[in-house]
This record gives sequence, structure tokens and C-alpha cells, in this order.
Amino acid sequence: MSKIDELRSKIDTLDDELSTLYEKRLALSKEIGEEKIESKSPIDVKDREESILFRVLGNIKDEQKKMYVKQLYDLIFLQSKNYQRSLQTTHSKQIDAFRAILEAPRKDIPLSASIACQGVEGAYSEMASRRLFEVPHITYFKTFDSVINAVNSGLCEYGVLPLENSTAGSVLPVYDALSDKKCFIIRSVQIDVGHCLAVINKNAKIKTIYSHPQALEQCKNYIKSIGATPIATDNTAASARLVKESGDESVAAICNEDCASLYGLEVKEKDIQDNGVNKTTFICISKDLQVTRDANKVSILTTLEHKPGSLSALLNRFYIERLNLTKLVSRPRLSRDDEFMFYFDFEGDVEKNSVINLLSDLENTEEVFTFLGCYKDM
Repeated sequence: MSKIDELRSKIDTLDDELSTLYEKRLALSKEIGEEKIESKSPIDVKDREESILFRVLGNIKDEQKKMYVKQLYDLIFLQSKNYQRSLQTTHSKQIDAFRAILEAPRKDIPLSASIACQGVEGAYSEMASRRLFEVPHITYFKTFDSVINAVNSGLCEYGVLPLENSTAGSVLPVYDALSDKKCFIIRSVQIDVGHCLAVINKNAKIKTIYSHPQALEQCKNYIKSIGATPIATDNTAASARLVKESGDESVAAICNEDCASLYGLEVKEKDIQDNGVNKTTFICISKDLQVTRDANKVSILTTLEHKPGSLSALLNRFYIERLNLTKLVSRPRLSRDDEFMFYFDFEGDVEKNSVINLLSDLENTEEVFTFLGCYKDM
């Protein structure tokens, strides 16, 4: 037997002992959890964790090993508390409202509704609205904030906003708007984005191209190849209308073909986006929390304690619950430039008590927490 084999055999023996001891520790943790339920005591007891760490680290001289042991015990504490939480039902204002909706019969989104969109007629938001609703009555607004305000004020039943593009990434102003306004996501849909160069005269030399910043980013190689100057506008459809109204044959708009036709422009070139697979995810928002019968995705916003390991600890919670985290976006908090908001998307069975308890725990911390919705991707 080689030296490595001998050492591995010793590790195997220790692993067997560790697993047996850890199972006994979990059993004791469960009994403590049951006692906490009976006495209505809190799950988190920081003083107890600190005293354990102080004791177990006391005999370790090597600082690197000491840090490894601390990290191990941080995970042990997390698992123990999670095990104890699974024995009880936690409560919080937002998540209790979510529980009540889950208990009621779930509905689908209506066939027809009043919809708020950013931009003008012909925008990609209109295409998304018509995918989401059979008969949408669309009102257009200049900004993303205006869309959310229209929904929150009751002027429109729903709003449709772009959230992410497969080429250009997240639409960050929408994340900022979601963190500052109170609304809920009830559905999301992906739209294939095929950009064209819309012009007044196909034979004219193009010097300037107007479009939304995301569209300009998605077509930046094409724009560079023809030597044109990109200028950002509020919306792709608004860009097409601007070009038509200008009467200037040297300017063009990046938009979709239907939009070009709507504003009486010619298509100089099709599919000018740099990436052949170009999709934009749109979300449908509502003033009131709604959970449709096919909902299987959860979105939340939260700040985290500004210290090493706080994000890792939360990610471990998702791992322990076997929740598939599909998106994590961080943004500076609008009112505090030294704090960050974290946007999480994850898949999971929203009727599982462990998932609801996780959300309640997040709301019950001292950090900012917003439950954005539980919904279905179309």
C-alpha cells in the first residue's frame, strides 16, 4: 500500500466517525428546535454560536486551519438553523399575504386588459403585450417609472417592461425602478428580437443611427462596419418615428420590420444584430399580488449585511433547500451608494413550507426585502 493510500484510509475512518457524530448533532439540534417551538424562542442565537466558535477554535494554533474550521462551523450553524426552521412555520407581512393567495383557487391572467408600455406604437413592448394578452388595450408612456406609476395608480391594470436581453444583458433602469416602486411580477415572456435598419431611402448613405441604448449595443458591430454615429433614444419605435418625421435620408433607425412598415420606412438591411440568437425577456407587472396556477418561479429583491460571507450564507440557503438559482444581479441602492440591492430569480415549489420559510426569514431580517412575485415563464 502506498503512502497516499494509507493516508486516505485514515481519512476514510475519520469521515465515518464524522458522519456518525454529525447525525447525532442534527438529532440534538432537532430536539432543541422542538423546545424552541414550545417556548417560542428565536431560532437565531448569536451568542451561542460565538461561544461555540470561541471554544472549538481555542486549541487551534494555525491561523489558516482556524479559518477553515470557522467556515465549517458557519455552515453547520446554517444547516442546524435551517433544520429547526423546517419544524415550524415562520411569519412575515409580505409572505403571509403570499400564503393567503396560495390557499385560494388560482386563476390565469385575463384574455383582455389595459396595459401600460414604455415607448410608442410598434415597440417590442407591444409585441410582448400581444404575446401575454389576447386583446390588450395598450397605453404608451415615456419612461419605465411612468409605466409602474400607471399600474400603481390604477390607470392601467398591468404593465409590460423589458428586463434582460440575451446579448446586451440586464435593463438596469428597470431593476432600479422595481427596487423603488411597489408592484408584483405575474408573468414573463421571451421575445425574439430581429433588428433591421429602417431608412427613408435605401440608396442613401447613412451617417446617423437612432435607437434605444440596448438595441444600439446589440448592433454595435454592424454600426461600426458602416461608419455611422449611434444616438440613443427612448425607444426603438420612437426612433423610427423620429426618422420618418425628420425627412433626412442620411439618418436611420434600428427597429423591427413591422415597426418600419408602420412608420412608412424602407428596410435597408435585415437581422443586423451582432448575435443571431437575440431574445429579450419582458415582465408583466400588477399592482396586486397574483399567483397563476402554473407559477413556478420566484423573484425577490434584498440588501445584505455589509460584511464578508453574507452573500455566501444566503447562497448556501438556496443550496440547502435544493433551489435552482437562475439569476443574480447586484445594483447600487438608489438612496444609499454604499449599499447594494440583490435581485434573485429561482425555481422552486412555492407551496413547500421550506421555501416560504426562507422568504419569511429574509423579510424578518433588518435588511431591505421585497417579494416581487411568483410567476410563470412563457
